[in-house]
Amino acid sequence: MAKRTTRKAPNGAQVIRRVLAAAVPRPRSESSKEDKNKYAIRFADKMGQEIASALARHLPGTECSPKRKSQSLRNAKQLDVNFSSPEMGLALGLSLKSVHIREGTGSRRYTHNKKRNEEELRIEASGYHKRQPYAVMIGVLFLPIDSCDDAKKNNSSSFGSWVRHLRPYSGRSGPHDDADRFEKLYIALYEPDGSDLRFFDVESAPPKAGRPSNSLEFNEFIDACHETYNSRNSLDFTWDDGSEPVPNDESDESESGQ
Repeated sequence: MAKRTTRKAPNGAQVIRRVLAAAVPRPRSESSKEDKNKYAIRFADKMGQEIASALARHLPGTECSPKRKSQSLRNAKQLDVNFSSPEMGLALGLSLKSVHIREGTGSRRYTHNKKRNEEELRIEASGYHKRQPYAVMIGVLFLPIDSCDDAKKNNSSSFGSWVRHLRPYSGRSGPHDDADRFEKLYIALYEPDGSDLRFFDVESAPPKAGRPSNSLEFNEFIDACHETYNSRNSLDFTWDDGSEPVPNDESDESESGQ
């Protein structure tokens, strides 16, 4: 098995503390829709910068930019994180969504805006994939970690409900798969006090109630994004040290007389 080379990246607590500090003031459930939207934008802007900086170490030869316009089917739209090159166009794009505050009334869960977030994700994936079918698209939905703790009776937690809802739109394995699916979708769980940040692949099995044990640290999430990109753009063959064959390897040439 090829060995994974893990490049140094900040840990999740460091990242989420910087993001939360840049996003203040944090709204309350009774805050206006405008204040909540502005907070989500500030959060996504800073988180996009953190992810772009960490991923740039893995993707030499591409131009890295958070909030850069990229050409979709209809027009140029902004992605939260964009890696592109003149040869490939959009190589890797990340779309960041979030639900930061519980519903103010009724169920007091984090499952509101589910339809809007899903539709926005699908529209973005479809727009980019139809014009650039080989582009790798990764979506991330950010939720406070207590979204795992609100299961009641037969109802799953808000986190579990989101995993079930988003799974059909993940797992795009090639350019001929459905355009409105992402190569990968994650739910990022964070502590509002800035003490933790973890990423859960929606193709994994979540607990119906409680917090997942199979989540990724921030640096593992960055490595997973890189591996998803590589699966689309790199050679399939590697040696056991993780290296790829060198060009014009003499051992590939047929021996004369055979």
